[in-house]
Amino acid sequence: MKNRILQLCKRLNKFTLDEISTISEISADNLLAILNELISKNKLSIENNVYSYQKKQKVSDKYLIFKYYPKATIDMVLKCFCESIITTKVSHILSIGEPQVQKLYTIFRTLIYERQKKLLDNYYSNNPQNARHRMFFNKEVYLYFYENQIYISKNLLKSKNDATMNKKLKAEFTTIYCYLARKLTHNQNVHNLEYKTAEILWRRGKDFKSLYSDLYNLIN
Repeated sequence: MKNRILQLCKRLNKFTLDEISTISEISADNLLAILNELISKNKLSIENNVYSYQKKQKVSDKYLIFKYYPKATIDMVLKCFCESIITTKVSHILSIGEPQVQKLYTIFRTLIYERQKKLLDNYYSNNPQNARHRMFFNKEVYLYFYENQIYISKNLLKSKNDATMNKKLKAEFTTIYCYLARKLTHNQNVHNLEYKTAEILWRRGKDFKSLYSDLYNLIN
């Protein structure tokens, strides 16, 4: 079914959830999970409730720094990122400049943030909810909670249909938020706050193998 939906997305190019549901004769609820998965794999994007098929574009074509180093070097930086090795040590290990390592780390965090933001936009467009406003380092961030996961947005998402969390969801949100707050305060991640917040949430509950596999696929 997934391949069929992907081919339909490609043929339509741009569409709404109602349109693809009507054409495919699959309920919107069943389609939503498939569309979210396609967004997570960068095959779809969503803006203002309109989905767009994403033509393949290599990260190496978007960021020229990938052309300056052998694939083996990029892969080692990726592994070091997944192991949370600081950029100074990576620079020493691989004998490359720390600014270049920092730039690669920033790209990794940007990709992680952008993917989770696409998922958030999809969830929000179909089930809008009130943002949880939180302050870190005197900067406000906007948090949303879907499918037992916190998502972050640089900008406030707001509609007249925003729903509030029930007690159960509030409790689940608080558990993950306490983990997030502890990690942010410990690391003092004031620079690129939204991207580092997305990174912390991405790491939660994953081992090295899962992190590496996911980020490798996201890059390649």
